[in-house]
Amino acid sequence: MTTADAAYFSNHERRLRLPWSLYHRELDQLVLGAVERFGRAPLVLIVGAGLAPLIEGAPLDTEHFACDLDARAIDACRARHPLMAARFSVCPGPYELPDDPRDVDVVVAKEVIEHVDDPARFAAALASRVRVGGELVLTTPNYGAPWLLPLLEQTMLEWIARRDGFSRRDIHPSRFDLERLARLDAGAGMALVEARRTSTTWALFARFRRVAPCSPPR
Repeated sequence: MTTADAAYFSNHERRLRLPWSLYHRELDQLVLGAVERFGRAPLVLIVGAGLAPLIEGAPLDTEHFACDLDARAIDACRARHPLMAARFSVCPGPYELPDDPRDVDVVVAKEVIEHVDDPARFAAALASRVRVGGELVLTTPNYGAPWLLPLLEQTMLEWIARRDGFSRRDIHPSRFDLERLARLDAGAGMALVEARRTSTTWALFARFRRVAPCSPPR
């Protein structure tokens, strides 16, 4: 494993350990609730999966698919879940999904949209895979808090990142507060269902529902 690989995996592996779990656990529960709304055998696509290509706690008959821009993540997911390896794919680009004729019940992008330069284009690309009645679920850091998140990023989180061999500077070109996330244009036929802060106020969670077919259709 190269130094870059080690930095990448250390960053992803720690998300369910304290203190990072204080941020991620509630988001995981909100995402799980969104999937559980669809009842039996939902089809779920996780975009920007990192090392988490499955929704923890999801119904056993959930059909998971996952993709990530980084081939290292997909290689790791395939190694950890060899029976599902064919369902994990590398994205062709930041605004493109792997080819698949199926529409899904839920597309999840957890802590991804802040990394792209054009969040509306990204959301619309993801929404294009959502069936009518299905939902796009997004989570992202809350930059509406006036001081806490920037302070943590510039101090403790940056120190940990540099210790691991990378930097957090400029990794979030699109920074959201609740109002900006609620105004996000997720594409034709998509309607905001819910936008909220987590109980800590550190993160944001939103659901957009497809109320009409894509125009033009895929």
